[in-house]
Amino acid sequence: MTRVLLTTTSFQDTPGIHHKMLDTAGFEIVRERGPLPESRMLELAGQFDAYLCGDDAMTRAVMQKSLPRLKVISKYGIGLDKIDLAAAKDLSLPVLFTPGVNHTTVAEHTFALLLATVRNLVVEANHVAAGRWTRITGNEVCGKTLALIGLGRIAKEVAIRARAFGLRVVVFANHWDEDFARWHGLERAESLDQALRIADFVSLHTKLTAETKGLLDARRLALL
Repeated sequence: MTRVLLTTTSFQDTPGIHHKMLDTAGFEIVRERGPLPESRMLELAGQFDAYLCGDDAMTRAVMQKSLPRLKVISKYGIGLDKIDLAAAKDLSLPVLFTPGVNHTTVAEHTFALLLATVRNLVVEANHVAAGRWTRITGNEVCGKTLALIGLGRIAKEVAIRARAFGLRVVVFANHWDEDFARWHGLERAESLDQALRIADFVSLHTKLTAETKGLLDARRLALL
């Protein structure tokens, strides 16, 4: 029987029909609570035909030890920075991912963090839990400028929420959706530096690669 290692906690903890789909697929499902470090992945390597993973350490060493049994790596999510794609290519291992699976969730969480920061909600909640009532003055997001770096599925969902809250949205992105931008009133920045100079808040929505690592360095943060 095909054995599948399921490590992604978001898949395991989120209710939905995906549980029944997996359980009735005819596979033997082994569940672990990820993200798993390389040491644990190496202990498990070689015992499975497929990995249904999250942010586990999918290194070259793990893949090499997983062969010849391993046939596919499937990421429940969109970020592939924890998977050694070069190694997967060298070893002819297919790597799948699930675009669109969490764009609404991430966008809502992004906006929740923005509001919590601007309104000092975490600080205030901690004070109340400690028995103190401190009335820290917060700020409003309405009328402020949000800079989005990237304009993929998640960034678009953030933009929709930002516009609903009365934010001006400026976007720096390599891939520009003119129809979406026009419909939602987004402005395009000609450079990342330009976007940062006019932004009150910045939300980063681009994949982690060698080119994007360190994108917001000290020099650019100083532009805010």
